[in-house]
Amino acid sequence: MQKKQPRKLTLVTFSQSIFLNVKFFLQNRLLSYAGACSFSLLFSFIPVFMLVVVVLIRILHASPDVVSSIFGAFPELEEYFPSETVIRSVQSAQKVGAFEFLIGIFVFWMARRFFASIFDSMQNIFRAKAKRKAMRSQFLMLFVEAVSVCVSAAVIFAYISLETLAQLPALSHVFVRIPVLSIFFNGFFSIFVRHLPNILIFAVVLTMYKTVPGTKPRFRLCLLAAFLCTLSFGVFRFFLHLFLNTANYNLIYGMLGQVIITLMDIFFFFTFFLFFAQYIFVCQFFDELLVGELYLLPKREEVGFLGAAKLILFIRADFLLAENKDVISLSDGDFLFSFGDESDFAFYVADGTIIEERRGSKEAFSRGDFLGEVGCVLQKKRDSAAFSKGSSRVIKINSKTFRLLARKNSEIAHKVLSHISSYFDQFALEDD
Repeated sequence: MQKKQPRKLTLVTFSQSIFLNVKFFLQNRLLSYAGACSFSLLFSFIPVFMLVVVVLIRILHASPDVVSSIFGAFPELEEYFPSETVIRSVQSAQKVGAFEFLIGIFVFWMARRFFASIFDSMQNIFRAKAKRKAMRSQFLMLFVEAVSVCVSAAVIFAYISLETLAQLPALSHVFVRIPVLSIFFNGFFSIFVRHLPNILIFAVVLTMYKTVPGTKPRFRLCLLAAFLCTLSFGVFRFFLHLFLNTANYNLIYGMLGQVIITLMDIFFFFTFFLFFAQYIFVCQFFDELLVGELYLLPKREEVGFLGAAKLILFIRADFLLAENKDVISLSDGDFLFSFGDESDFAFYVADGTIIEERRGSKEAFSRGDFLGEVGCVLQKKRDSAAFSKGSSRVIKINSKTFRLLARKNSEIAHKVLSHISSYFDQFALEDD
């Protein structure tokens, strides 16, 4: 009977990814970065909004009345920017002169503050993997700023186009003749209008996730992360405003009540944004991160409550076991490696027991243990032999991968150095 192929995505694997995501989210101080992004958005909102309007009017050749439609879709804007003033300013714009060009450069540079905060926070997540020169990062930041503004303008333009299309007399006649088409169009349009802010958020977040990291994450992964970010923020905002009594805030803080609530919305949006950006990193480099956690697993006899919980969560390496090329199945007495072999791999014991024999001494390695890593780091031939006691399964870790982990992770490096020290201490005792 053929053995069932293990799946990469299991409940254990998902739980491990969530644990790693929370761990790195806290280690990278992403809540502080969420606060910085929130402040930068408030600082740059007017320039970004002006850029979107300019793209709509100057590039997409939308009617100046499009501004009224934007205010209709986002009523909150009216509290900060009188729509009549904005419309009058747009309508009065004529040919672009030197002064207008300089003003445009200044507005673009003011908007850059927000995108710089996004880049800083994403670099903090992907810094170990994304290698960019400073000048290239600056050009990429300006490019992402331009793309994000254009994407926002395109979504709003689509909304205006659908609204205009729905009012055409010719289309009304078609709807009369084909009622099904009318139901479909009106239903689609109403959904689009109702979720326009979420669609806009989704489009911009997807653009950020795909272009900023520098590690070339898969589009499907970015699509899923952008969808989960938008959905999580929408659900959170719904319940927040469902239970939040805005009248109490306005009574206590006056006009600042709405500002406080807006600040809460913005902060929690960027918290979700960075949480799922961190999850892209975890998913993209999950195998490497999992190997690091496996190596740092504590011994059973040394764990407390938290250590025991971590041991239970990570001792199963379903994701790595699904990679058949990296899994070695051994029967009783089969050798894992012998004296004089090249140290090309370190090994993680997934099941069973491995006995390592060195100069007359023996050491047993059971489930959750690593062996052979000292030879990988020292890049020397094996001075021991290891064989299976009963049936066992072992996951092999490429020596280059393991050395890279030791260089990047101080905890792994510390543990490796302690094993190397014990290794040379053993030789010193034998020489005495």
